[in-house]
Amino acid sequence: MKPETISVFDLFQLPRRYVIPLYQRRYVWTRDKQWAPLWQDISRRAEAELADPQTVKPHFLGAVVFSQVKTFGLDLPTFDVIDGQQRLTTFQLLLAAFRDVVSEMDPSLYAGLCKRLTTVTVNDAYLKEPHHTYKVWPTLFDQPGFTQVLAPGGADDAEVLVHVAEKAFEHVPNTVAAYAYFVGEVRAWLGLDQQPVERAAALLIALTRHLQVVTIDLEDGDDPQVIFETLNARGEPLQPADLVRNHIFSSASALGEDTPRLFNTYWKDFDEDGSFWREQESRGRFVRDRLTWFLVAFLTVKLEDDVSDSMIFDAFKRWWGSRGNETAESGLKELQRYAQVYVSIVQAPYDTRAGVLRRRLAVLEVSSMTPLLLHLVAEVGLKGAALDAILHDLESFLVRRFMLGLGGKNYNLLFLRLLKAVRHLTEPAEIHAQLLDTLSRGTGESVRWPQDAEVIDALKTLPAYRKWKPRGVSMLLEAVDLQLTTDKQEKLLIAGPLSVEHVLPQKWQLWPAPVAPEGVTDPVGWRNALLHTLGNLTLTTQKLNSSVSNSGYDIKREALKEHSVLRLNYRLLKEETWDETVIQRRSRELAGIIVSIWRGPDVAAAVTPEPFKHALEPMVNADDTFEALRAALVARPPTGFRPKSYASGGMQLQSDDWGSVSLRYVLHVAENDSGEDQIILSLEDAFGADTPQKRFMVPLMARLAQPVQLAFGDHRVGFRPNVIDVVLPGDEPVQRVQQALRKLIQITVPAIEAAFTAYRASLTSPGGQSMAHLDVLADTLRPSLPPHFYFMAADTYGGRNYRRIANAAWPLRAWLHYELLQQGDRLLVCLHDEQPKTATHKAAMATLWPQITQAAQTAFPTLAVKDGQKNSGILWLDVPVDDAADSAGVLDILGRLIEATAPVIEQTWDRPVTS
Repeated sequence: MKPETISVFDLFQLPRRYVIPLYQRRYVWTRDKQWAPLWQDISRRAEAELADPQTVKPHFLGAVVFSQVKTFGLDLPTFDVIDGQQRLTTFQLLLAAFRDVVSEMDPSLYAGLCKRLTTVTVNDAYLKEPHHTYKVWPTLFDQPGFTQVLAPGGADDAEVLVHVAEKAFEHVPNTVAAYAYFVGEVRAWLGLDQQPVERAAALLIALTRHLQVVTIDLEDGDDPQVIFETLNARGEPLQPADLVRNHIFSSASALGEDTPRLFNTYWKDFDEDGSFWREQESRGRFVRDRLTWFLVAFLTVKLEDDVSDSMIFDAFKRWWGSRGNETAESGLKELQRYAQVYVSIVQAPYDTRAGVLRRRLAVLEVSSMTPLLLHLVAEVGLKGAALDAILHDLESFLVRRFMLGLGGKNYNLLFLRLLKAVRHLTEPAEIHAQLLDTLSRGTGESVRWPQDAEVIDALKTLPAYRKWKPRGVSMLLEAVDLQLTTDKQEKLLIAGPLSVEHVLPQKWQLWPAPVAPEGVTDPVGWRNALLHTLGNLTLTTQKLNSSVSNSGYDIKREALKEHSVLRLNYRLLKEETWDETVIQRRSRELAGIIVSIWRGPDVAAAVTPEPFKHALEPMVNADDTFEALRAALVARPPTGFRPKSYASGGMQLQSDDWGSVSLRYVLHVAENDSGEDQIILSLEDAFGADTPQKRFMVPLMARLAQPVQLAFGDHRVGFRPNVIDVVLPGDEPVQRVQQALRKLIQITVPAIEAAFTAYRASLTSPGGQSMAHLDVLADTLRPSLPPHFYFMAADTYGGRNYRRIANAAWPLRAWLHYELLQQGDRLLVCLHDEQPKTATHKAAMATLWPQITQAAQTAFPTLAVKDGQKNSGILWLDVPVDDAADSAGVLDILGRLIEATAPVIEQTWDRPVTS
């Protein structure tokens, strides 16, 4: 094997093909697990290039293994990809996204860059086959999506495709989703400031110089399959901390130091199972042990570089090597010194200023401040009032941005800049002044510090409960309560979590109707918009919250007077009544208190933002949505289903065709762990373990897991024993929930019908039934039916002379269906509309029937296609099957009939619906 380190860009510079063999798996990388971390690594190198090109160090992105394929004549050099196909495919999708984003910009500025990016995404040499234009050629499954987005100029189309698919709960190829993700990230990153040309150049330099892979070319005699199996063996990969430990003690051994003593003295605690350092901790979407997060913070301080968890080992080797001839023990002592400070920061008692900050940072989900805190405590030695003053300003900056939803996407770079700004300062006052000045001068949405007027204006109208979530509301109101405590009162630490209480409840229908002020035309909408604003929220214990729930204000007021000791509620109790006017007044009062708790920027240095105005946002209530959904389903249930009430105010849909109510769709509203309402759509298998149906239901639920996840996304789907849940936000409009229900039915009904068919077959031997051959024919044809079509289980093994073929995506489902019909010795392939004469779509279908018949006659010019209408109103169309036709011939006729008539049928409704 011949290894070589090259840049991502150089990997694709030459005209050559990287072919992914058939035995490799399809493209399975996803946003949270791979795309986002990869983009983080790449954008960090580009940011470092912009900040100080002299300090940027190369970053290793993994390895790829190739085996060269023999080619002849003018054929392009071709390599089989033995390992690294996921990485290789992703690199091409990223480069194509970069190419297409810059191609949309000013051609005079980006022409050269576009040309360079085209050379690494397209082969322009002699091409023996059209697909040889692609640098990477994926497996058969991934080729359609890959070729779609690698063609230049598809950025907008891909983003629209992904957006539309997500709205419709449709799956899109993973390659297309990855490309669209990188398009969005590159666009956003280039547009962060007013220097897109410089940023594009920095990203290009990162890809050409600072992001490297190791390529391993196999030589004659190397067995590709053996190497593939070895590289993918089921071993537990070494973690960054393991590599760091090995490096330290191999260095110590080489220097002749006492490694057992060093291990027991300085490292043993890091390695102990169940210790503080091995506990898992989440940072956004990433979960790592605490030792990993400590090493990230430690190395960020030491190198003054943006270190991610994927860069730990390379960064550690740089720091370790920069120490010159120092002993391994001195390096371990430094690690231990910082480790002790780290523990003091992340375990600071909640009754200290550092502990309050720790608690609030956890709510804000901000961890990138840790390196700065490490420096201030471990290097400068700040403590007491000097440290507390700095912590207060840092917290104020973050909390104000949190309240306005300004986000923390680039906090890692911001706090690194602050670290560098105070690196060489030692006086607390100088450090504080420098931090305050730097934060106050921040411009742009990613770094600015909102001023008082902007915060107060926003807090009067923001739907705080929805925007900040219950944890955020609790944090802010706890701070208000502490601020309201006077020096004549005891300072009470709120030790446990409290519940956020809506004084005017979310289910306010039992309260007096809203009376809107002049100019407001929708009193209900106005009330719902004010419902989640700050003025309507307070804190109680969960038990007290549950006991008063939707009660009137007089009952809540008495309960709070008797049980609550919070100053926050003492002031609330002064209100004799509770309505929208009180809510608005209280929002203004709380906003004033909040800006006094968390100070604004240094006004002399601050940049004045554009005038900020925030209007009341219309809010959607989950219970209102659910009631609207219930009414719609009761009025017009999905064809073949009966709506019924369900426990805890929910409802269920049952199908008579399945012969049991133990398999049903269930709909209800529930709160998640954060107290937010969610609308849950479930498919529930309630068959008992001893019932004969159970052995068919278990594999059914397992089979449905993947298609449901593909349609709705992993984050929306949950699996419990015998239940598949689709979870939607509580503020989804009712039309969106109906669409999700239709999609769930569409995906699952064909598989359910097949399972019930198998169950019926297990109960009755087909041999003695006159129409058993139709069941055999149906079993043969079932795997080849078009998507969403299925044979109805109710017809199976019942002696009937027909087998209906319905489409789960059609609103008419069983009423409008294709059919295999046995008439004596003749077999017909039919299309029947069996809707009642008064049905919604009946008149439209009757009007279209001649056009449907004409389409069928055109498809079968040599067959005697007949149609008609019975006295009952049933519309029918028959296509005869040749007596000599086998199952393949029947399938051909059925497929051609569907292909000819389904597009005409679908003109009767705007979109596939089930009601």
